[in-house]
Amino acid sequence: MKTIIGNIDIKAVNSWLPEKVVELSDFSSLYSEAEVKTIIKTTGVERIRIADDKMTASDMCFNAAEHLFEQEQFDRSKIDGLVFVSQTTDWILPATSISLQDRLGLSQDTVCIDVHYGCSGYIYGLFQAATWIACGACENVLVLAGDTTSKMINQHDKSLRMVFGDCGTATIVSKGEHRMGFHIQSDGSGFDKLIVPAGGFRLPVSEETSILEWDADNNGRTKNDLFMDGLVIFNFAVNKVHKNINLLIDEMNWNKEDVGFYGLHQANDFMVKYVRKMLKVDKSLVPVNVRDFGNTGPATLPLLLSDVCSGQHPYHLSKSILSGFGVGLSWGSVAADLSNTHFYSPINK
Repeated sequence: MKTIIGNIDIKAVNSWLPEKVVELSDFSSLYSEAEVKTIIKTTGVERIRIADDKMTASDMCFNAAEHLFEQEQFDRSKIDGLVFVSQTTDWILPATSISLQDRLGLSQDTVCIDVHYGCSGYIYGLFQAATWIACGACENVLVLAGDTTSKMINQHDKSLRMVFGDCGTATIVSKGEHRMGFHIQSDGSGFDKLIVPAGGFRLPVSEETSILEWDADNNGRTKNDLFMDGLVIFNFAVNKVHKNINLLIDEMNWNKEDVGFYGLHQANDFMVKYVRKMLKVDKSLVPVNVRDFGNTGPATLPLLLSDVCSGQHPYHLSKSILSGFGVGLSWGSVAADLSNTHFYSPINK
């Protein structure tokens, strides 16, 4: 699906990080020092933020939204749409976005929806907001994206435990003056390559699904835990993402040389750099910030924006590309003018 939607602006972006910092070097006492050093070298992740036992993704997104309203001096009564993007919702039902409407003190005329997506989820959240605005249903949509992925990972799974972190973000999308282009694609044949097998209605949690199993690399997990086939996900990303982005640039009638910022899903350092090479763009246009945060799922793109675009930065944002890819399999990109967007540094208080 490719489409261009007019009169849409991303007004502001903010992110909230949990207080607990886990240094990957500390895992040397659990795993071999050589293994830990190899993972740090290949992923580029040196530390991650982990939510405490009682904190949910919606709590972190709530904090991000409250801070954003305060910084923007934004009248929350003007929010008429709320999109909550997360794989770690508060309940099976009701929708977490509905509870956030009340917690944030938004109008009861606010339309709310949960988007149950991971690494491509922020693109879907922006697309949902843009379509609501384009059809005249809304003027200001709050997009909240976040996950507590750490809660889905078995403590014996070193392959994932030292890659994924937690974060919540908030973005205000408003009726405006600029165009936003979208290119979204899906391939459900790979649904089982990044999955929590048990816990839904197809395979409920049971004694059988709770049995700890070990793989060839000595990673332990149950069927209740997150599983990722890293090689398949890597091959998918490096073969699909650059094509998706290039077709979107063509759809926008942009010259590739004029694109001043590429925000790629921060899966890991190696994957981001490999996709950049496939795009054939200068590394100065493609920031990487996984070192301090790890892979935060649907939060990686807004976290990247609030981290590297707040304050003084070297990027020309009038022609910007954001791209998310992963679980589903799902991948998508958005082309937007971010030159007037307000970015606020990540907070954790």
